[in-house]
Amino acid sequence: MVPILLHLSSSSGFTTTQTAERMKKIANNKRQAGFSTLELLVVIAMSVVITAIAIPSYLNTAAYLRAAGDLRSLNGITAQAKMRAAADFTHARAYADLNGNSYQLQVWYKTGSCWVADSDRTNTCLTYTSGHPSGAVFNLSQGVTFGYGSLTAGPPSQTSIAQAAPCLDNSNATLGSTTACIVFNSRGIPINPTSLAPVATGAFYITNGTVVDGVTASATGSLLTWSTPAGSANWKGQ
Repeated sequence: MVPILLHLSSSSGFTTTQTAERMKKIANNKRQAGFSTLELLVVIAMSVVITAIAIPSYLNTAAYLRAAGDLRSLNGITAQAKMRAAADFTHARAYADLNGNSYQLQVWYKTGSCWVADSDRTNTCLTYTSGHPSGAVFNLSQGVTFGYGSLTAGPPSQTSIAQAAPCLDNSNATLGSTTACIVFNSRGIPINPTSLAPVATGAFYITNGTVVDGVTASATGSLLTWSTPAGSANWKGQ
């Protein structure tokens, strides 16, 4: 029998030891071919847990950044209105369409006796339909609206919380409570659009339901930005 086995091993080209090692390698390769079902389930479960933790955090961060960006834009538009009034020796205003959640920089065009969009080099008089001004406007981000929720107390620079006074059209008729304007005279002082007297009540408030942000203008023309949780008036300067 032994000579026969040796003859078979020799004819196959492998010794008995080589054949055993070859079979062992094949078995090891089969064991390393992939993951077991249990391993796959563990990886999937970990992915679900990480996703469940990360998504709410991402959404909260994105909402905060959108509101903060809108606050900076509103503050920038208001500051531009102040500078434009002084530069052109006229009146300029930051106009907020409270229902449309949009805003616009407007300048009083003396020659045409009307308000024009600062971005319009043709000086075309603006028209107003239900508080919506013609011309190009800036829109608040998704999920951000003009308002201050249930808050009843404003930041330290204001005695009460309220949007700026309603805007006036080209004939000085009020456009109603769906609008708010911070108007500056040629000295960069915020004024009442009717009496033209200096006022300290100019403000815009926006909210995303979680935070309330605001831009306020003092009677001297100083602009400040604020933020507070929507549930309580704990204002912090920005």
